[in-house]
Amino acid sequence: MPAKASCEVKTRTVRQPQKNGDIYVIERQTRYDPVKKYNVVLSSRIIGKIPKGETSVVPTRPKRSSGEKVSVSNEPDLPVLASRRKVGMMDIIDHIGKASGIDDAIYASTDQGAAKKILSLARYLLATNGQSFPGITTWQFTHPLPYEEGLSEDIYHDLFETVGRDESLIQSFFESRLSSLGGKALLAYDSTTVSTYSGRISEARYGFNKAHDGLETVKLLSLYSIETRQPVAFTKQPGNQPDVITIENALKQLQVLGINSAEIVTDNGYYSEKNLAELLHAHFDFITLIKNSIKWVKKELDSHLDEFRTTSSACPFDINTHGITIMRMQEFSRARKYASTKKGLAEGDEEIFRRRIYLHLYFNPLRRVEQDTVFDKDIFELKALIEGGASEEDLSDSAAEKARKFLHIRHYGSKCTVTFNEKAIATQKKYHGYFALVSNCEKDPFECLRKYRQRETIEFFFESGKQRADGNRTRVWSSECLMGRMFVQFVALCYYEHLSEQLRQLKQSLASEIADPENETSETLKNKKKLLSWLKNTPVYLTLQWFDAVEEVKVSTKLLSRRWTTEITARDRLLLEKLGVPAF
Repeated sequence: MPAKASCEVKTRTVRQPQKNGDIYVIERQTRYDPVKKYNVVLSSRIIGKIPKGETSVVPTRPKRSSGEKVSVSNEPDLPVLASRRKVGMMDIIDHIGKASGIDDAIYASTDQGAAKKILSLARYLLATNGQSFPGITTWQFTHPLPYEEGLSEDIYHDLFETVGRDESLIQSFFESRLSSLGGKALLAYDSTTVSTYSGRISEARYGFNKAHDGLETVKLLSLYSIETRQPVAFTKQPGNQPDVITIENALKQLQVLGINSAEIVTDNGYYSEKNLAELLHAHFDFITLIKNSIKWVKKELDSHLDEFRTTSSACPFDINTHGITIMRMQEFSRARKYASTKKGLAEGDEEIFRRRIYLHLYFNPLRRVEQDTVFDKDIFELKALIEGGASEEDLSDSAAEKARKFLHIRHYGSKCTVTFNEKAIATQKKYHGYFALVSNCEKDPFECLRKYRQRETIEFFFESGKQRADGNRTRVWSSECLMGRMFVQFVALCYYEHLSEQLRQLKQSLASEIADPENETSETLKNKKKLLSWLKNTPVYLTLQWFDAVEEVKVSTKLLSRRWTTEITARDRLLLEKLGVPAF
């Protein structure tokens, strides 16, 4: 039978390890509670600590009572505490994150710790113009970031893996980006390739490499809002996948994220009758570049060649370009995913349907001259290669095909003579200068052309990703890390595109205010002219770097604390005011 508890107060000493390696020596008083049947702690007092790496106990500072200051003789007297941080550029970036809604969307998509790490890495990419991530380990000491605990290579590597596996986080952020567009969105859809040295990324394949560096690539596909000039979503696919097969997944992503009405603009890499059928079936509008060589397009072009010489066919905003529109009832087909008793079709059967589409044909004489010049240069180079002894096996497939089509090659013993096939060349040049767009919604050829040309903004976006977000190489060794890294880069590009658009609008606003000043003092007008001239000649990165010279100094003494920042000029103060950034 167990002994009866005495219920006396007992005093004992315990050692409690801390995260920093120190060990606290704690004196505790306990008493057994017969009702609760366990020892209850009556009091706990720290009597000393064993510093990390030592064995002897060091007394700790006694707890101070309210209003009492305690001086410990073995601690050094620190009369002044001071710090210096570069805050000018970071305050602007912080304002961008809040004003654009990017920060709120990230915080709403994941826990606070992960959100702060993502935003810190994205801000680092923007502030350094795409420096590689290892540089953040020292850079963060002088620049304030949302994640104050500090980022090491292990921390952000683990973050990439976590984010790469968290599809809910990624899609939630995309949903937030798309919901901010409102109304009917005008979206550009295109792809680029990212090279990799890694042999462990399953999506890395040999295919068309836009960098032409001979490496395996991963394909990055993006949706970009043309009107707001903001990236809204992305995905990755194996590098050997052709663009033409990717449109169906993009439509599914838009629909599941709540976008059921959008106008999608693509180049000719995405044209196929299957893709048009999918767009029409999903009730999305589209504009896409289409090749002149397609049979029904070529037939329409031959029938309307004389119409491009009229003055009325000239484009109002580009007189060198002439355009006409042909409305057609086009037949499309798509494989049914489900059987239809009403239509008598089984699953997988081809369903035929007809829709109205608008074929817009264009001609530009300057474009014809350029294409003729490039064509002639290629043919002359090819002729010289063959006359120099190159055989058909030495040529690339495309070059060999050109040689067979446009050159007459005759061999007389060891001698080779090459002449031009002028008839075939004339047939080829007949269609130089012409191009075509097809749409199911745009009836006016020049409005359709205007929207298509705006698609070029996504090309600038891809260029920014590679030059300003460290996007030329994957720099990771697994698919999960790659997706997490791409997401952080995407957030950084959201920052960059928002700031770029703000600066574009500001330049337009300043030009208008200078041209028509109202109640402006001469000094204000002078500063506006200075600011406009500076912005026109300074890229976004250098604009941010200019403000990186603004430092904040904090000094605390026993008597009081003070902070101050570097002074800025009237021109710089005007820029901050126009952007809505709080004064430093």
